[in-house]
Amino acid sequence: MSSMFRELVKRSRRISRDEFATTFGGIADDVVEMLDSEQARQITREAREAMESSRSLPGGKPRLRQVEFGLFSNAPELEQGQVASVDGTLALPLQMYSSGQALCVGIGSISHRRPLQNSLHYWSGRAYLDDSQDTNDFIARQEQALFGISSTAYLRYFEVRHGLELEEPYIFFDGTLVYEWLVATQEGVDLYESLFSSGKQCIGVMKNIKANVVFSTFARALRTGELFIVQTLYDHLSNSNAPNRNQGESSRGTLSSFLNGDATRILRGIFKPRNKVFGFEVHEDHLENMLRIMTADCQMNHAGHEIPFLLNRVDEEVRRNFNSRILQDRIALRMATQSEELFFEEMDERTFR
Repeated sequence: MSSMFRELVKRSRRISRDEFATTFGGIADDVVEMLDSEQARQITREAREAMESSRSLPGGKPRLRQVEFGLFSNAPELEQGQVASVDGTLALPLQMYSSGQALCVGIGSISHRRPLQNSLHYWSGRAYLDDSQDTNDFIARQEQALFGISSTAYLRYFEVRHGLELEEPYIFFDGTLVYEWLVATQEGVDLYESLFSSGKQCIGVMKNIKANVVFSTFARALRTGELFIVQTLYDHLSNSNAPNRNQGESSRGTLSSFLNGDATRILRGIFKPRNKVFGFEVHEDHLENMLRIMTADCQMNHAGHEIPFLLNRVDEEVRRNFNSRILQDRIALRMATQSEELFFEEMDERTFR
């Protein structure tokens, strides 16, 4: 990491204010040249060759295949309401207060036959405050919470719990099927074992794959109407330099029971309905069925966002129903009503600029 930062600093170019004002310092040109350079095109050609010559999956299924996207009739389960999509949002992003933290997530799901079904989950550090024996104990508990909480992992945990409670046997999850942070905890591993033994068939659809260098490299070589299975989750998690570490999260060691078990049977890949490439993650036992259902529901009239229609819809509904600004304003109002000093002490100082 230190050598990477050394290169970063060494190869940086200083831009004057005048350059930035007139030509933006040539930054835009440099970015486009980087993306369309001969070296980049050569990497894409090599990636294409690797895709076309890749070994078949166990059982003989090809890794690279041509797929018909957006043919709703290919999956009667959609019209029958047997498929649900699940998404969540931070109804209250993790708040850091002087005497604790607070976090709330809103989860929702819909199908082609029913409206939004939702659940809310809330946690605060009040229990730490109540249970602390003295000041030092309280500080220690607060520090443990400060560095041991992942709001995204909390959200993803309850998305899976929500999916397990649904009646629908087929589920689209927004994002990866398995969240990496969670499988470093026994609670997360137990949750995924429950999911994979529940009889439900699930697939995770990734809207943005730029953070994964392997996916991004193959994505440039993928053609419209194609799908390519890149690797197993085991391959990804076993790579100590995995490029898709969740931004803002510390890398954590995956529990060996999951790494050597379910992770070996979860396939990760990319697909290109039209002009943009997306990612997916699915258990090998559900591969063919869930790919058929997912590709049938792809919303081909949504330019640049041709993911399944149900995922687009649940995203809209969840964000409309769980607006974090409303709850944050309510908390601020209660603080101000309680005490002006409390309000100014606890609110983000940027609010008052």
